[in-house]
Amino acid sequence: MKFGRKPARFTRASFARAHILARHLADLGPAPAASPDWVTEVMRQSPGGWMMLGNDVVGDCTIADCGHQEMLRTANVGAITVPTTSQVLALYSAITGYNPSDPNTDQGADELTVIQYLTATGWLGNRKLDGSANLDPTQLDQLKWAVCLFGASRLGLNFPDSAMNQFNAGDAWDYVAGAQLAGGHDVPIVKYDGDGTIWIVTWGKLQPVTPAFMAAKFDDGTPYVEEAHAELAFDWINAVGTSPSGFDLKALVEELNSVV
Repeated sequence: MKFGRKPARFTRASFARAHILARHLADLGPAPAASPDWVTEVMRQSPGGWMMLGNDVVGDCTIADCGHQEMLRTANVGAITVPTTSQVLALYSAITGYNPSDPNTDQGADELTVIQYLTATGWLGNRKLDGSANLDPTQLDQLKWAVCLFGASRLGLNFPDSAMNQFNAGDAWDYVAGAQLAGGHDVPIVKYDGDGTIWIVTWGKLQPVTPAFMAAKFDDGTPYVEEAHAELAFDWINAVGTSPSGFDLKALVEELNSVV
């Protein structure tokens, strides 16, 4: 399995958008006890499940995340779109300069650059994001609201080596004292349960994550979860009707996009 997330990158605009979204989400109060079930339709319509999307051989985890979010959004409004590995790698190449003939160009990507590209250029027939904002990864309610409203929340992990052992054993990712940093990884949260379990997609599988993992730090104080993002696809949000009563989605998108 490969990683591929570069360290978090922030700009003045991303900080401003983070404050805007935090204010709008705070107005909603505590997140629902459990998220809507966005997963069942993906599994029903995709015989191959979530698909690896190249992340077993290439460090394209940031782009595999894009593919998994696209699967989730399209499955829950009609017919699923399952990006091919070729389409995912083409996007990886467009953003990073990756050349399949030159392994030295497989250098990964940072999440903000990927999101900026999806917003400005799009992919899969110019499907673009309508807005985005950083989330505070220490505020689980923000991440949970992003899943409820926008379908998913992109996470940037400082991945502990213990989690690979847990993944291979079919266990939930959990805090393990003394774990060592294995690399940077990108995964989307696609649902959460009433018992606090978070569910992400990685390496073609749905993976449970404990609250302890989400709050964990390495011995030097580095957090397991370094960054998080909300990505707004306006047509999807309208189609599935996730906006709570009184939540002005149009005003949120306009305010986010007013930041330059």
